[in-house]
Amino acid sequence: MHITTTETIVALATPPGISAIAVVRVSGKAVRKICESVLPGFKMEPRKATLVGHLIAIFFPAPNSYTGEDVLELFPHGNPFIVRKLIEEICKVENVRLAKRGEFTERAFLNGKMDLTQAEAVGDVLFASNSKSLSNAQRLLSGEVSGEIKMLAERVKEAAAALELEVDFAEDVMGSGEWGVGSGELKVESGELRVENGLNEILQSLGALKKRFRKVGNELPKAVLFGAPNAGKSSLINALVKEDRLLVDELPGTTRDFVEVPLCLPSGDILLIDTAGLADADQNKIDGLAMQKSREVLEKANLKILVIDISIPLPPEFEKWAGMANIVVHTHTDIAPNSQLSTLNSQLTFRVASPKNEGIKELKEALDNIFFPKEKREELWITNERQITCMKKAEECVLRALEAKAVELAAFEMREARNALISVIGEISDESVLNEIFSSYCVGK
Repeated sequence: MHITTTETIVALATPPGISAIAVVRVSGKAVRKICESVLPGFKMEPRKATLVGHLIAIFFPAPNSYTGEDVLELFPHGNPFIVRKLIEEICKVENVRLAKRGEFTERAFLNGKMDLTQAEAVGDVLFASNSKSLSNAQRLLSGEVSGEIKMLAERVKEAAAALELEVDFAEDVMGSGEWGVGSGELKVESGELRVENGLNEILQSLGALKKRFRKVGNELPKAVLFGAPNAGKSSLINALVKEDRLLVDELPGTTRDFVEVPLCLPSGDILLIDTAGLADADQNKIDGLAMQKSREVLEKANLKILVIDISIPLPPEFEKWAGMANIVVHTHTDIAPNSQLSTLNSQLTFRVASPKNEGIKELKEALDNIFFPKEKREELWITNERQITCMKKAEECVLRALEAKAVELAAFEMREARNALISVIGEISDESVLNEIFSSYCVGK
C-alpha cells in the first residue's frame, strides 16, 4: 500500500512547554522547499545532523524515513515562542499544514513502512509503564506477531485453495460438490481428510493466539498502606520516594483522605496510597468518613501493606488487619530496636526506621520483585482488542467451514477467515478503523 499526497505535514513532536530542546517534525513533498526557504544554506545531506543558525536539522530522504516520505527533523531551543514562530514559517510554504493526531505513523502504515499491528504497537511503546510492557511493545513493533499472522493467513489460504480444488474434483467425478459424496475411498483420494486435519490445526493455532491476549490498562498498580493512626504510613512513603510529599505530624489523624504518590522502581512505576488510620470506633463524623474511604481504597488495592508502630503495644485489630495484608512493615525500629516482629499467615515482614532510611532499600527491592517478577523471556502477548476480535472472527469462520455440508460453503468460509486474519495486519482495513486507531495518538507521532 502506498499513498500519494500533495500535502506536507508539520508538528511539534515533543510535549508543549519550556524545555532545553524541542523537536519539530516535517513529512512530505515540500520538505526540500522548506529547507530552501526556512533553512538557507542547509545542504540536506541524508541523516547528517547539521547546525543551521540556532537549530540542528536532519534530513531523511524518501523512502528511507519513518513515514516513507521526505522527512525533516528540526531541533530548536525549547522556548514555546521560538517553536511557534518556526512552525508558522514552515506553514507559509505552499501545501504545508499542521499534522493531525497520529498522522506521521498513519503515513508510515499507508506507505508500507509498517503494518497495522506494528503501528498499534507504537501506542503500546508510548504508554508502557514498566520494563515488561515496554519489552513486549518493542517486540510487537519489530513485527513478531505480524510474522505469525502472515504465516497463519498463508496456511488458511492454502486450505481454501485445497477446498476449491475439492469442489472441482467432486464435480468432475460425481457431478456434486457436497462433502461426503461417494465412498470413503473417494474422500481420502480427494484430500478431504487431509484438508479437515489442516483446518483443525489452524483452529489450534488461532486458539493459541487468543490465549496470549492480555488486557493492559494504563493505570499504575496500587500499593495501599493502612494501619492505626500515627503508625508512620506517611513517613514511610516519604522515605520510599525520597521526598517530603506527605504532611507528617505527631498528632494522630493528620491524614484524612487517601493520597496517591508515584514510586519509580527499577522495573516500573507503581502508586503508593496513603490512607487515614483505622480503628474499631470513629471519634467523630469526619473520622468515620475518612476510615470508610480507607476501606474502599483497600478493596481495590493490588497490594496491601500493613504498617505497625513497633514501639508501642499492638493494636487490638492487629490479627484482623494482618489477615488482610500482603506485607507487614514495622516502623520506628530505631526507637525499639529489640522488639520482636509480629505477623500472621507468613506475610513478608520488614523493619524500617524512616528517618534513618533503615530497611527502605530492602522494602523497595521487595516491591519491585512482587510487582515485576524477574522471569525468563516471556511469550509475546497480544494487547490489542481489535486484533483479538479479528482472530475470533477467523476462528468462527473455520468452525463453520468444518461444519459446512457443502464444500463450496467451506471454501467460502476459509476465504472469509483469511480476510479476517489479514485485517489484523491491515492488508484489508476500514477507513473508520484507521481513523480511530491513529486519532488516539499524540500530535507529532
